[in-house]
Amino acid sequence: MLPTLQKSSTDVLKPARQRRWIAWLAMLIGTIIVGGCGGLNLEPNPAQPTNLSGTWQLDTAASDSADGLKGRPSRRLERNETVRDEIQRISRGSGLVFIAQDFQVLNAKRLKIEQGSDSMGVQHWPGVYRDVTWGQRERGLWRVYAGWERNDLLIQSTTKDMRVLERYQLINNTQLRVQITVRADGQTKELQRLYRRSGSAR
Repeated sequence: MLPTLQKSSTDVLKPARQRRWIAWLAMLIGTIIVGGCGGLNLEPNPAQPTNLSGTWQLDTAASDSADGLKGRPSRRLERNETVRDEIQRISRGSGLVFIAQDFQVLNAKRLKIEQGSDSMGVQHWPGVYRDVTWGQRERGLWRVYAGWERNDLLIQSTTKDMRVLERYQLINNTQLRVQITVRADGQTKELQRLYRRSGSAR
């Protein structure tokens, strides 16, 4: 008959400690993921059927201008500075300018949106075509997180010290509001662009 081995109290506690460690690690990973998404918890589907598809014309009178993002006020060069020095200075701190160039919706006078079940394509005039897929993905330098918050489509793009949050809100069948919150160069700016479905009365 084999002698019975008595388990020490530390042996009994090991599985419990392991479970606590795994739970803590899972919570930490979840916190990092949510933090990386700016605290957003987006859904793959809207709360109610919402289709942004269509051709949309900018209502200039009801929209904010993005001119404040396009450049910095000029200044006189110091005695020892060259034009090259000034160009380098602007490029080092031009997050807002970079965003104005990279996010076409800030300047687009017209949009054509084609929405699918898990993505949408947007043609901007002036501007280029952009494809947005729900969930997380990389777009050039940007980490993009897109999805639905109730019936609003949110697209958050982050890189280094810059963050752009776009909210596409269908007000009714003829009006689309795009709210853009930009954080760069230590500043936060909010703009609203109102688009009307082409062919609808103003």
